[in-house]
Amino acid sequence: MQKNTYRQAKKKNFILPVLTSLVLISCAVFTLCVYNRSRSVKALEDLKAENNASLDATAPDGPVSPPAINDNSSLDGTGSTSNESSTVTPGSSGTKTPASGELHGIWISFLDYSPKGYTRASFTKHVQTMFDNCKSKNFDTVFVHVRMFSDAMYNSKYFPWSKYSSGKIGKSPGFDPLQIMVTEAHSRGLKIHAWINPYRITKDTTSNSALAKSSYAYKWRNSKSPSLRRNVLNYGGQLYFNPSKQTVQNLIINGVKEIVKNYDVDGIHFDDYFYPNLGTAYRKNFDAKEYNTYAKKCRKNGTAPLSIVTWRRNNVSKLIKNVYSAVKKIDKNCIFGISPAGNINNLYLNNNYYCDVKKWMGNPGYIDYICPQIYWSFKHPSCPYKATLKTWTSVKKHKNVKLYTGLAAYRAGISSKEAKAIGDKSWSKSNTILKRQIQYSRNTGDVSGFIFFDYADLERSSARKEIKNATNLFK
Repeated sequence: MQKNTYRQAKKKNFILPVLTSLVLISCAVFTLCVYNRSRSVKALEDLKAENNASLDATAPDGPVSPPAINDNSSLDGTGSTSNESSTVTPGSSGTKTPASGELHGIWISFLDYSPKGYTRASFTKHVQTMFDNCKSKNFDTVFVHVRMFSDAMYNSKYFPWSKYSSGKIGKSPGFDPLQIMVTEAHSRGLKIHAWINPYRITKDTTSNSALAKSSYAYKWRNSKSPSLRRNVLNYGGQLYFNPSKQTVQNLIINGVKEIVKNYDVDGIHFDDYFYPNLGTAYRKNFDAKEYNTYAKKCRKNGTAPLSIVTWRRNNVSKLIKNVYSAVKKIDKNCIFGISPAGNINNLYLNNNYYCDVKKWMGNPGYIDYICPQIYWSFKHPSCPYKATLKTWTSVKKHKNVKLYTGLAAYRAGISSKEAKAIGDKSWSKSNTILKRQIQYSRNTGDVSGFIFFDYADLERSSARKEIKNATNLFK
């Protein structure tokens, strides 16, 4: 009896710790399962977010067609919202590092110069500060504005001195700003491209007082010859060179040639200012008089004239091809490229731009690179970044033509009110948009570089975090 009691007691003493251990093990297993399930759910949510983000990139037709949107009006507290992830693209397992030769550029516009002008010392100091800043932020190329309004930031035979050099249009500053910029850029290992607006003469004025009397613009506008007066057109409260006139094209080409001959620039750069928006009356205004003369001559010779739209596109393409040829004849290593507006559909409207970028990209002898200004976030309602970039990467390119993208540094760090006003709210919610645009662009395998607009935003306090996040990728 005592022996049995002992055995029973021993059995109880054995069972109790076993049961306790089983309970503890079960609790541990349950806890581990819950933890792993939590992680799995998060991973699934992240995967869904990435898949949702990729839908923008695979949209069938990219940005919507007309009506046109404003290309020039098109941020994150600490990071992106999950459905804006752009570092992974279909067929890729991560973010690519910079390819060899990838361009990291910054536009330095006339807005980054003082309209009061400079002395040699003050301009040199200004340029040194700017270029040091560019270099410290990992940029390797500066695109400097040298002809903004049919004027010159250099010693020109064809265009008057800019007021941004001396403080007064047509007045020499007593030094050569472009030569200083070339010297200072190359001493820092920066490449330098001379940025030109080919057709624009004035902004928001048609007054003769805005023109130097020594300029072709002034002389042509005030000529007694009706034909020469047609070289300068008044439209929308501004003055433009007439794109259809051969004398105008010769002037623009000669202006490019003297830069390439006289300065050790690495490139010539045109931006998006070609034909202005001519509205619904585009068949009757601007250079329509020249078109009618052309069409009449065609009919007289028994040939069918081109449409006014095609004729205007040909005017621009003719200039582009001749500029390219002029540059290469002087310096085959000097490159020529263009930065058109970002919505490619707008470039093919019947009343605006008249830029046949598909011809330029797909054929030799027009450009070395194209840099569309894709100034929209990933969630822009009409031109989301991924879909917009896809329209450009899908255009057939000649083997010698590179694709860069122009990115909107000027939108970094803007307020929610400003973001709402431009219809692109993401810019007020993120400080990694530019970074993710670079990452996504690299993963396409089709983008060879990036240009930021504009220099002034590098030091703007509200943009600092976004800019740093992006330019760290240039290291």
